Parts: sequence; C-alpha cells; structure tokens
Amino acid sequence: MKKITILILTLGLSASILRGQERQFQAGEIHGNFQTNAQYYLRDTLIDPNGTAYPDERMLAAGFLNLIYTKGDFMAGVRYENYQNNLVGLPEGFQGQGVPYRFARYKKEGFDITVGNYYEQFGSGLVFRTYEERGLGLDNAMDGLRLIVNIRPGLTAKALVGRQRIYFNTGDGIVRGGDLEFNLNDFKGLPANRNLIIGASMASRFQESQDPLFNLPENVATAGIRANFITSDFNFFAEYAYKSQDPGSANRFIYKPGHAIYSTASYAGDNLAILLGYKYYDNFLFRSQRVANFTEALINYLPPLAELHTYALPALYSYNIQANGETGIQAEVSYKFDRGTALGGRYGTLVNVNYSNSYALDKDFTFRTGLDSNETISGTDGYQDWAGLGDIRYSQDFNVEVKTKLNKKLKGTFSYYNFIYNRSALLDGVIDDLVGDPNDLDYVYVNAVVAEVLWKIKPRHSLRMEGQFMHTEQDRGSWALLLLEYSIAPKWFVALQDAYNYGNPDPNLQVHYPLVSFGYTRGTNKLQINYGRQQEGVFCVGGICRVVPASNGFSFLLTSNF
Repeated sequence: MKKITILILTLGLSASILRGQERQFQAGEIHGNFQTNAQYYLRDTLIDPNGTAYPDERMLAAGFLNLIYTKGDFMAGVRYENYQNNLVGLPEGFQGQGVPYRFARYKKEGFDITVGNYYEQFGSGLVFRTYEERGLGLDNAMDGLRLIVNIRPGLTAKALVGRQRIYFNTGDGIVRGGDLEFNLNDFKGLPANRNLIIGASMASRFQESQDPLFNLPENVATAGIRANFITSDFNFFAEYAYKSQDPGSANRFIYKPGHAIYSTASYAGDNLAILLGYKYYDNFLFRSQRVANFTEALINYLPPLAELHTYALPALYSYNIQANGETGIQAEVSYKFDRGTALGGRYGTLVNVNYSNSYALDKDFTFRTGLDSNETISGTDGYQDWAGLGDIRYSQDFNVEVKTKLNKKLKGTFSYYNFIYNRSALLDGVIDDLVGDPNDLDYVYVNAVVAEVLWKIKPRHSLRMEGQFMHTEQDRGSWALLLLEYSIAPKWFVALQDAYNYGNPDPNLQVHYPLVSFGYTRGTNKLQINYGRQQEGVFCVGGICRVVPASNGFSFLLTSNF
C-alpha cells in the first residue's frame, strides 16, 4: 500500500507540474512511456498436451509506466510495474505490483551523481553490465550510488556501489565497481582521423558465507583491460578480464579462477566490409548471489559473437551463451555490387556472408581418474587453467544474405542458412563435464531458406511477403512458413501468418500454427492485437535465451511515449 500511495502522489505531482508547464512557470518537464502486454490463453491439447501454456488464470498481463522529470541539471524518475500475473514462459518471480525503480540524478561541471536505481556498462560488459530486456524477463538494475567524473576532456572515471534487483527485491551480495577510460583523440595526441581509447575496469561482490560444507570466498573480484583503435575505415577492439575464485551453483562449486577474451576487427571501404571476431570465456559467469537461476543477479555480460537471427524459423535455433566455458570465432564479409554490373543489376546488390562457431573448452578432469559416477568436481579446482579447444561443438552457423531492388516497386531479401546446433547443451542444459561420449549428444542439422519481398503498391501502401522453409531430420523436423503483411503508413497494418510443422516425427503434431495480427499507430501510441497459435521455440537477445512454450489465444500490446 505504501508503494501504491507513493505512485499516486507521484502521478498527482506529475499532473501538477504539467499544468504548471501550460502556465509557463518553467517548472521543468515530464516525459515517460507506458506499456501493457496481455494474453488470454485458450486450451489447445494438440500443441500443448500437458497444459503448460494453459494457466489456471486465463488472462495474464504485465505492464509498466515510466515517469522522468527533468529541470536543468537535475533529473528524477520512477517506474511502476504490474504483473497480474506474468505471461507464461517468463520468470515467475515477477508477481504483483510495485515501484522497483526510482532514481535522482544531478549533472554539473563534470560531475554526474545518481542515487537509487541505474544501469551501467564498462567496456563490452565482460566485467560489468546492468540492463533491462523485458522480452527475457531480465532486469539486473543496480540500487545504490553511482558517480561519473569527467576529470578532463578524454579522461572519465566511474565508481558505483549497491545491490542488484531480483524481481521486487534486491540480492544478498553488495556490488562495487570502478572504470577509467582514456580517449587519446581528445588529448590531441593522434591525428583527427584516428583514435585510441584505452580502459580499465573492476567489479567485486561481497556476500557472507555460511556454507557448512565449503569454505566459500566472501569477496570475489573481476578486473579487465581494453583497447579500441579506430581509423576512418578500420576498427579494432580487444578486452581481457580475470575473475577470482567464485564457487557457486552455476559452476558446481569449483575453485578455479575465470578468464575472458573478446576481440573484434572490422574494415569498411567503399563497397567492402569485413568483420572478424574471437571469444574465449572460461568459468566467467558472475552473479551477485552464488545461488541464482536463469537471468537473476547477473553482474556481467558475455557477447555471443554470433549472428542474431530475426526470421521466425532460423530463430528457433538461436545461440545461447555457455558461460562455464566456450570459445569460438565469427567472420563476416559484405560486398555491394554496383548498379549496371553483371551481379549488381539495374539497382545494385548487397551480399553478406557470415560464419560463426562455438566449442566447449578442453577441460582435463585428471583428478577424477578412478572416481565412481557418484562423485563430483565440487570443492576442487575443476580442471587445468587456460583450457584449449574441446571436442564438443556447441554450434556452427553459416548464412548468406542477398539484398537487391528488383524494380521501382519491389525490393527483395533472400537468405540461406546452414546450422549445426547442440540441442543437448543449448536447450537441455547438459554440462560438458557430465558428457561421456560427445557422439551421444543430440545435434540438430538445419538447412533453411528465406525469401522476403516488399511491394510498394502505391504511396503509403505496401505489401510484405515472406516465405520460409527449414529442413531438418532431428528435433521437431521440417517447417514451412508464409507471412503476408499489408501496411498503410504510418498508421495501419494487418498480417496473416501460418507456420506448418509438416516434418514432425509425430504425425499427430504435423499441424499448422496460424496467426493473425492487427496494428494501429497514432502519434507515439501503438496498439497490436494477435490471435492464433504460437509455436514452441527459443527467444534470444544478445546470446541470452528463454524457452517460449507453445500456446494458443489472444494477445494485446499497447505502448505509448510522451
């Protein structure tokens, strides 16, 4: 009740300030956004025989309201959230309502001070990153203090302390961090068309230990260094981070330090662009609580270094980061064939080729020799330091995309995908040190093609047509999908989609998944209504994934910005 009262008072204050603005009292400005997402679930015994997506409460909903007040150098905000109850497939910890996010911020003369909740990132995130991703049910916002100081042009320092959000509470661990970044171009030490940015960061967690079995370190720290060299056509970034002993539920309570390397190099010329990347993550999951689940209390972020697929069928096999240990590469080449050439055609053609892979590390569990199957690695160092490339392949992704303009009214995007996907590890959660024979793992081999054509029928009227075909003999077998979306810019759209799992090994599950969508936009307000079946799959953002169960029903989404 106290939080609801605070919200009502805040809304009342907001209305008063807005009236004051109308009278030009210069009382500051209020901006914000609102969203509500609801679904009414229908029983569908064919695609959901166990009733996983048929809750006792048929209508589930989640929503929020952000209010941000600014005046001069001062800013303050609150976010009200309501889960009555949360949608199926999202973390069950989001229940009820409250104001879990509130802050005050002051910026002046090189000083930036935040009290309350905030999001922050050091470098690529290997050491520290807090952010929100509602589609995953992820919100690891800090609650505490943050100070950012621009010491001089090109030299910035950050310091923070606090606890992380876990649903409507905060975690047990106290998180502290700091970052220092030099921008040499602002020091006028490099030519104008070149820049070198160097940074160093650290983060630590303190959590009391009362474990009766293990002597757990109460202070765990991680630190990293990074460099980013930039020219007019070249960009090189590299970051290394180290983490002290951090036994916990995720690594089965081993005492091995962690290492992480993330590096990318890119070149962009007139018609050619090249990207190369390398990753090495070894025992580098870092949480503000030793025992946590899924996306709870994540202190750092491990970039996936893999293509993030947006088309529905290829996205069913999106890559999920394996923080306990993985290594891999990515290579991408894009070339624009000029108009009037043999491959460029009349309007020019863009071709993009992407390849990435990820392997487990070569973990030598030599100390386990002669142990029976009931014994574990808990309480030991786990395996040797700096493990090499292992025998277990997590994923391999090769895809080609061609974008071209067919004529004045037609644009096309045509894609081919070839996947090798380790379902045992990426979906079933089989840990590499529990694998006997790697050949016994459940791999999915996929070939897929997608054709998307946009037809501009007349001014403001367009039709987007999408055809997808995915062939595999593993998992749920082959799929086909057809999508038609008619838009009247900038306000209306209606879409019809049907995904057909015609290759399912169970003949009773060779069914269609029809879906109808309608959308309306007016100014900064957007409304979307869907009805139909949703196939089971994996929803991923930035290498972090959640399983979406098969469901049937109506869904409603309303967003507003002001």
